[in-house]
Amino acid sequence: MRQTLMLAAAALALAACSPAAETSKAPEASAAAPTPAATTPEAFVRSLYGEGEFPGGPAERIEERTIWSARTLALLAEADRLTLRGDIGFFEAHPICDCQDGTPVMKSATATSTGPASADVAVVQGFAEPGNETHRKTYNLVLEGGQWRIDDQRYESMGRFPQDPMVQRLTAWIAEARAAPST
Repeated sequence: MRQTLMLAAAALALAACSPAAETSKAPEASAAAPTPAATTPEAFVRSLYGEGEFPGGPAERIEERTIWSARTLALLAEADRLTLRGDIGFFEAHPICDCQDGTPVMKSATATSTGPASADVAVVQGFAEPGNETHRKTYNLVLEGGQWRIDDQRYESMGRFPQDPMVQRLTAWIAEARAAPST
């Protein structure tokens, strides 16, 4: 019992020393955390565009993709399971920046509440390198376990080609993979 109380006291002391979550609306105030914890939908999305590696990408193990909702995470796990060894899989580019190369720069993020535990955040994203196109997309977020998570993404402008929402494309990809003979 005494050991449990001491561990709890130590945890509280560490939590008190930790910096508070950033909720500023300035693009420069983005946090680069592998598990973004933000109090608002806009702050959560801004944290995805922080310095360094993007969280939730295809290189991460499925259990580390903490930015996705339970529904989307289950679809991603199924896509991973169906991806043949040596194949790229569902994601052909990073799902946050929609890029393989370049340095993404968030130009704006605007949140709209869609319910008590859901919100949409419209993002305009450019790139630091000249000559790259501007991307416009909307993140459909849900609140799960007290954390905002990406449930879907809709692409309004993705360069030269239109795209269906991510979950729709992911569901179709899974159906095609299930129908294809294994080699």
